[in-house]
Amino acid sequence: MSFVSRLKNLTNKLFTKHLFITNTTLGVFFFGVADVVQQNIEMKLYEGKPYEAKRTANLLLSGSIIGVAGHHWYSFLDRRFPGTAYKQVAKKLLSEMVIGPPVFLAFFLLVGFFDGKPVKTSMAEFKKNILLILAADWAVYAPLQAINFLYLHPKYRFLYVCGLSFMYDIFLSYILHKDENKKYKKVEG
Repeated sequence: MSFVSRLKNLTNKLFTKHLFITNTTLGVFFFGVADVVQQNIEMKLYEGKPYEAKRTANLLLSGSIIGVAGHHWYSFLDRRFPGTAYKQVAKKLLSEMVIGPPVFLAFFLLVGFFDGKPVKTSMAEFKKNILLILAADWAVYAPLQAINFLYLHPKYRFLYVCGLSFMYDIFLSYILHKDENKKYKKVEG
């Protein structure tokens, strides 16, 4: 059996028989890598900024929860609004826009919990950043999600979302930890 055939066979198994595990793993992987990238950027921007393995571990754990939730969310959307007709896609996009703020709040609370922050602090961070997050979500993410709902097979939705979300996850890592960087001196130059 050729390498391409084996790869195709493995991909088929991962995205059919083991889709839940695959989606959860994707959530963990992309959130973790995004935080590693963001921390490396921060280490270049701020003198003495150390790499925080606990922070990445917390985002990996958050990514596992996001992976589970994402798997079930996209399965739900495809069952509730089947097909790729524009009306169905519009309903999926509207559902994502409506569910976004509570999901972002849960994300802030979850990461804050793992980081040992009081709920009050996480709520304040959420309130301070929600308009910026929603603007990015609705202006950039929604049109790209339309492509997902129109053209991709449902079993690849979360993979596509993880790929899309990679830069967004870096942005979220920045938003969640930007106040912590204020204690470091910016690198000049």
